[in-house]
This record gives sequence, structure tokens and C-alpha cells, in this order.
Amino acid sequence: MLQNIIAGLDLVMQWSNLLTVLVGVSVGMVMGAIPGLTGTMAIALLVPFSIYLNPVAGIAGLVGLSKGANFGGSIPAILFNLPGTPQAMVTTFDGYPLAKQGKAGKALRMALYASTIGDTLSDFVLFFLAAPVAALALKIGPPEYTAIILFSLMIIAVAGTERVVEGLIAVGFGLLFAIVGTDPVTGTPRFTFGSLDLSSGLSLVPTMVGLLIVSEALIQIERMKRGAEKKPESKEKENNGVSLESRISYNDHRVSWAEFKQCFPWIMSGVGIGSAIGSLPGIGATIASYLSYANAKRRSKHPELFGKGALEGVAAAEAANNACQGPNLIPLITLGIPGNVAAALLLGAFMIKGLLPGPLFMQQNAPMLYALFTVLILSNIVTFLFGSVFIRLARYSMAVPELVLYPGIMIFGSIGSYVFRNNIFDVFAMVFFGVFGYILIKCKIPLAPVIVAFILGKMFEERLRQALAISGGNISIFFTHPISLGFILLTIVSVVFLMKRKMN
Repeated sequence: MLQNIIAGLDLVMQWSNLLTVLVGVSVGMVMGAIPGLTGTMAIALLVPFSIYLNPVAGIAGLVGLSKGANFGGSIPAILFNLPGTPQAMVTTFDGYPLAKQGKAGKALRMALYASTIGDTLSDFVLFFLAAPVAALALKIGPPEYTAIILFSLMIIAVAGTERVVEGLIAVGFGLLFAIVGTDPVTGTPRFTFGSLDLSSGLSLVPTMVGLLIVSEALIQIERMKRGAEKKPESKEKENNGVSLESRISYNDHRVSWAEFKQCFPWIMSGVGIGSAIGSLPGIGATIASYLSYANAKRRSKHPELFGKGALEGVAAAEAANNACQGPNLIPLITLGIPGNVAAALLLGAFMIKGLLPGPLFMQQNAPMLYALFTVLILSNIVTFLFGSVFIRLARYSMAVPELVLYPGIMIFGSIGSYVFRNNIFDVFAMVFFGVFGYILIKCKIPLAPVIVAFILGKMFEERLRQALAISGGNISIFFTHPISLGFILLTIVSVVFLMKRKMN
């Protein structure tokens, strides 16, 4: 093991790899600080360009992007009451009231401390649990894989949506797109409409760029055209005349040792909640931050201060949503099953590099795995250092004109889709999925289940066919294997439980 750790360190400690971490964190932090641009969008936008980097540099850059964006989302949440990322929503509850009191610097610094601690400790959870889970995964065959993927898809469909039907429709679309191409067994074309470009299936990059980037850009362009929302600058004189300059006051920006000790228990409880939630596919960091915040408020000696500017509320929310990141990679690395969209995009990046996460990944690519662990910890250090500087420049994070930002993103996405295979068809595919994603958003159908189902669809079909081939077409194989039966029952129980909670 020590030899593999040293080999992993050697892979990372090259100037090109270190540079991609620095660039990834800084770009991610900026994009996370701009409302409407998330870490997931940043990864989707830059995955096609990672093909020109070596595997370690490519993965390092994407990990840095994710880490930086996760913290960056807390900046507009605290300063403007506009969460830069969905999981930063809970941070607004106390972060913005603190900003109105002229304590934005203090709130941002506590968010940075909690984010770094939560992220780092959760990465060690990944480090220690990956090997045991991978050893268990070696005993898993096609029936078990089929049941696990089914469980993941159903949880993502139900937990990530307001209405179950919409989530199931989204998963259905993702599976439909996954089977486009040539049947791997019979060689029969499926939904190719006579196009040679579709015979090999839909390409991952234009699909996810279209669904994530172009659709969101279209929504924002439409919003700008209609003038449906106020610009962030218009909020500068709200809240009893409190100006932006006074909110970003650094006269009270230090977090004292007494304040840190007061927040530390909620940081640690947030790490526990975030790590537990993060290891479950489809639940998400947003739910983890809500649970952590509710737990801190319930157990606090001064619950009446929550929602009015409690530093503990910021600490609990940020620790939990960042603590989801490490454990969320456990099913990805050990089973090849992503727990959320960001992990799904990372899986796509692994596949582009010729690396296939799964039970044998730790044996076949041990140095690469420990290089990933190193990159995770290194990204946390860089995020802390850059974040300490970036929070002083936070007032400029929203200075990019929207009329330049979103059209520029679409152009950048088009270039990325084209350079991936140097095929103009991929650009048309990106446009199609952008319009399709726009329609889904208008119909209130979530995009995350579509993307995850698209990426898992081929694996699901492959494992399902293997299981049926072993049993001679008898579906009883899924009920005679204990692990597959357990996951089928777990799927039913989880779906029923989540549906009841939504109904209530």
C-alpha cells in the first residue's frame, strides 16, 4: 500500500498537474460565485478540453473545479442572498443576515473554515472506506450490479424531484438516449434513423454540455429578455438602505477562537451528516445542509438566533454540503456508479481517459487511485489559500455582464463539443440537447436524472443481459441472489418511504 501511495504522490507532484489544480480551483471558485453557474456546469463545460491533458492532470483539474465551485457558491449566498450553487441555499439563512449586520467578512471566513474541514475529513472517509467496499464489490456479479443500478436510478428519480412522475420520466429519457446506436448483441440499429453518426451511439460530451450548459443559458437569456428578475446590483440599497460596501465590511472579519470553538461541534456534526448522506446516491448536498442546519438549530442553546445571523448556522450548512463530496465518490470508485451529476461527469472523464472505475480499479490502477486521493487533499489546501484571498475580492464576483456571460458560455460549449471528436455532428447534437433540456426545464422535469440515467444506461443494459444470459432468461436470478434481492427490497422500501414523505 505504501508503495502505491508513493507512486500516486509521484504522479501528482509534477508542475503540469499542480498547475491544473490551481487553475481548476480558481476557475471553479469564480464560476461558483456567479449565480446560475454551478460546479456541475463548470465540469461539463471543461470535460471536452481535458482530453488534451494527461489523465492525472485532467482529473486533477476537474476535481479542483468542483472543490472551488462548492465554496464559491457560498459567496453570493452571503453577500447578496443569491446562492451561487443549489447546496448554498441554506447558507443564506444566516449568512445574509450577518452580511446586513456588516459581518460579511466573518461569515465568509467561517464558511471557508467549515468548508475546508468538512471537505478534508470527508476525503479521509473516502480513503478509508474505498478499499473495504471495493473488496466487497469483487463478490458482486451481474444480478447484483443490475439491482444496485436500479436502486440508484430510482433513488435519483424520486429523491431529486418534487413529483415522482417527473423523476421517472427523466430517467426514462436518459435510458432511451443510452440505447441509441447499434445493439451490442444483435448488431441491429436502434433509433439511428439511418444516420451513420448515430450508429455508435450518442456522445457523452455534447449530450451533457447541451443538457447542462446550453439549456441553462437559454433559460437565462430568456429571463434577461423578459426582465423577469432583478439584477443583483439592484439589491444594493435594499434592507433599510444597507449598501453593498457596508455589507462587505472587513472591520469585523475575524473569527475569534471562542467563536470557532462555539461552531466546532456543529461543523463536526455537519461532517457526520454530510458524509452519511453523501455516500447515498441521489440524495444530494442540499438535503445534507438542510439536515445539518436543522440539527444545529434544534440542539443549540440559542435557537432563536438562527435565521437572524447565527454563525453556527453558516458553519453547520457549509460543513455538511462540503462533506458530501468525498463519500459521494465511494460508489463511483468501487462500483462505477455515480452518486450525483458531478460524479457522473467525473465518471465520463475517467472513461474518456480509458479508465473504468469499479471493483478492480483499486487493483489495476492503484497509483492512479492514490493520485486521486492526493489531488482531493491538495485541492482542499488550495481552496483554503485561494479562498482566503478571494473573499476579499468577492464584490467583483458578479461584475461579468450577463449579456456577455451566457452567450459566451454557449460559444465555449460549442467549441468543446466539436473538439472532442472533431465532428460537426456533435455540435448539432449539443444544440438538440440544449433545446430539449430547455423544454424539460419548462415542463419542470429535472435534468439530473436524465444525465445519470444516460451514463448508467449502457452499464445497466450490459449487466441485465449478462444476468439473463446466465439464467437462461429467467428473471428469478434477481431474487435468488441475496445481495440483488436485498437491493430490490431496499429500492421498494426507499421509494415508498420517500413518496410518503413527499405526500406529507
